[in-house]
Amino acid sequence: MAYFRHNNRIAIIVIFSMIILMLVCICFIMWFRTGEEASVGIFSLAVTLLGTIFIAVELKNGQNVTCSDMLIDLNNYFHDSDRLMKVYEALESKVDNPEDCALVWDGVRDVEIAQYATFFENLFLLYRNEVASIEDLDDLFGYRFFIFMNNPYIQENYILPTSSSYVQLFKLYEAWIRYRKRKDSDWHVHMPYASFAYTEQALKDRLYLKDESFATDTVCSDLTCKGRTVKLRSLRFKDVWSIIRLQEEIQKNADPEIYCPLTREEILESLHLDTLLGAFDDNGELLGVAVLISNRKSPRNLAHDFQKTPKSVLTFDAVFVSPRSRGLGLQRIFVDKAKELAAKSGVRYILTTVSPSNKFSLDNFEAGGFETVSEYQKYGGKLRRLLCYVIPQ
Repeated sequence: MAYFRHNNRIAIIVIFSMIILMLVCICFIMWFRTGEEASVGIFSLAVTLLGTIFIAVELKNGQNVTCSDMLIDLNNYFHDSDRLMKVYEALESKVDNPEDCALVWDGVRDVEIAQYATFFENLFLLYRNEVASIEDLDDLFGYRFFIFMNNPYIQENYILPTSSSYVQLFKLYEAWIRYRKRKDSDWHVHMPYASFAYTEQALKDRLYLKDESFATDTVCSDLTCKGRTVKLRSLRFKDVWSIIRLQEEIQKNADPEIYCPLTREEILESLHLDTLLGAFDDNGELLGVAVLISNRKSPRNLAHDFQKTPKSVLTFDAVFVSPRSRGLGLQRIFVDKAKELAAKSGVRYILTTVSPSNKFSLDNFEAGGFETVSEYQKYGGKLRRLLCYVIPQ
């Protein structure tokens, strides 16, 4: 038995050495094509992964490597890596406003952020193959994992736009959350960037399997509105703080009975599943937003209020227009675009709710062919009119 274990180890070492040699050759070729930065990054990521697998195999084969030794080696590797520490230092930088995070990340390369993510994908492999438990990983790596996953800048610019590429990180996140909940009833409070943590519902619904690469309803057009050029396009995760900033601008002087801003969680949900249209001026300033809930089963779909099936209804969920751009007709433009998208998606109805005292919005929707269906209380007891537009057959 010792003979076979010994030869198995030799075989692993030979294979590992051959792979390293192959990677050296590949990186040497890429050095001529893409430059030293890319080749070194690829080589470093691959060596980290192969090294982790090698240690794990050694542990499984009953050699003198213990789980503690392995984690200590990984921890030392983390601290010895200039790339990982550069990302970690940016994550540790505190800013008062999350949208100012971009200033912190100036100079941090995409390949360095990718390497940080890959490090934790490797930890997931150890967890999945029962080489290390979450309890083993938590003390050394828990803080470094959650400060990365919950960082709003990282979420909106790296993880969420291509979230289906980070499935292993989300699975590790779920497992880590389950462990934290069992260990500490106040687990959420103790997480870095706790207010930006992925919600349990988002994880349960696996929203991370829907990202921008699957978008099929992209809108992009230039319009002339009363002498001003306005660019209309579909909004993306990178626009989250522009949307929130626009809502805050409107909220300063808005009647709370009329205006119901969306939460960041609702915005992210719709960016995964629905259509958000934005109108921008020549300087890239966001002037208006329309949120269109797709024909999916959701409390935000007004199909239940109209006693119709979700598949038959597109919901005009919200529209926000900056006070600085009133009079340009943006809401009517959004209404027309909603009708175009509804016709393409094959739904029968577009539904929306408007406060009876919001004459401006009522006029715009009625001018677009919407008719009042009923008047009822919604959104925490606020009086609303339910309006419907029937798609011509």
